[in-house]
Amino acid sequence: MNIRQHIQTLLTQTSQGLYEKDHIIALAILCAISGESLFLLGPPGTAKSEIARRLKKIFLDASAFEYLMSRFSIPDEVFGPVSLQKLKTEDTYERKIEGFLPAATIVFLDEIWKAGPAIQNALLTVLNEKIYRNGRQTIHLPMKCLIAASNELPAENEGLEALWDRFLVRVISNCINDERTFYEMLTMTDMPSITIPQELLLTDELLMRWQKQINSVKVPNHILKAITIIRKELVVSSKEENSDHLDYYISDRRWRKNIRILRTSAFLNGRTEVDRTDLFLLVHTLWNKVTSIDNILRIVSSSLFYDLMNEANNLDAECKKIVQDKYSDSYEEETKNFKIFDLLYYALKNHPIGKCYLYERDYKKIRGECLGLLYYDKKLKAHVIRKYDKYSQSSKNSIQEDIKIVSLSKSNTSLVIDGVAYEFITQDNELSLFGSILKRIESTVESSLSMRTNKTIKSLQSRIEEIKISQNLFLSKEDLKIINSHANKIEKQLNVILAKTKNL
Repeated sequence: MNIRQHIQTLLTQTSQGLYEKDHIIALAILCAISGESLFLLGPPGTAKSEIARRLKKIFLDASAFEYLMSRFSIPDEVFGPVSLQKLKTEDTYERKIEGFLPAATIVFLDEIWKAGPAIQNALLTVLNEKIYRNGRQTIHLPMKCLIAASNELPAENEGLEALWDRFLVRVISNCINDERTFYEMLTMTDMPSITIPQELLLTDELLMRWQKQINSVKVPNHILKAITIIRKELVVSSKEENSDHLDYYISDRRWRKNIRILRTSAFLNGRTEVDRTDLFLLVHTLWNKVTSIDNILRIVSSSLFYDLMNEANNLDAECKKIVQDKYSDSYEEETKNFKIFDLLYYALKNHPIGKCYLYERDYKKIRGECLGLLYYDKKLKAHVIRKYDKYSQSSKNSIQEDIKIVSLSKSNTSLVIDGVAYEFITQDNELSLFGSILKRIESTVESSLSMRTNKTIKSLQSRIEEIKISQNLFLSKEDLKIINSHANKIEKQLNVILAKTKNL
């Protein structure tokens, strides 16, 4: 049994009888293995404490500690009573920790925000460093995960920000949503007894071995760049109207912990590097207020495919340019045989004033009937016609007594000046042959582009398909639907680009 199968089996076992809570249990297991804490937001009676009890059962020889906080809670009730004997005989202030938080593998603290300052201050060290200072002793805690719960978020300006920051993974635990599932819960007689087979239990030795392997999980550049994009978007969101900068504030400590949990997710899914599905877990770690969850979801989900979107957009832009160039006036059929003089001009046949040129670029700009300027150029020793732009100051300034304003329009083979059509001088056979060769070269380039584009698109489609079929153990069905939705959008764009290349 590989690691992924091991975790999958644990999830199946621990989720029995808990309806619509399998995702939360998965996140709880992820937190426990990565050594992080979990906060559950939700009303009473939504199985928050049961999740903690189930989590304890996946560890060998584990113990649990549960406590419901109140305004009157004292440290003795959480960390153990003071040993009067040691205080009397040794003049040492120590607590009897057996059976209390410092000795527990899994800790569940309900109504966490009602804890007093003394408990909160001790919890800061417990959560961040996994140690507890008991008198003169510093105890390294066996705690794998602390799960806190409340039906509200910490009140503002009451000094709870530091404690709130310690809870990396934050999940809303609601009542059962699906009606059929709700009926199953109603008709269930007893909560099933959960017994994890001995061979599946997680030992300290196994966890230590896993921790070393987790440290070696790679974080690819595209994941790091996606995180950069997320950070920038969080800054933008914090500056929006009706937003407080603390709504989107993520400390450096939390970012480091985020990377740790992404690595853990990748490892437990049987991978050697973090992928996009792991990155989606940030949806559950970056929100500070319920009102910001939707925006966090938007920011994270849009960042998942940023690199693939860039590749698709670049391909699309390249194809558009080819199409525009191909069908622009510079490639119009009527100009393919026009002879170019002095690198810049088309020449007219049989104009009564003699040698007469039209600026090549101006030919492209003629749409319908417009005004032009006819003047004599001493350097060229020829008359020149330029399109007149009435909005151009340079054109206005160029109108002198020796410049004539004429009306211009064009046909396939000629320029119409004041209602009279004058054909252009065309290339000789040699130049026409050259043009034919050039056209074949252009066709070859377009064909090459098409082949290269097709290859790139197939590569992108393959990568997207891998994402769509991947199953991350720590994502809910809804999470995977969102990822697939974004993947489908890119696929549609790629199909459009593919169609364009076929028509080049």
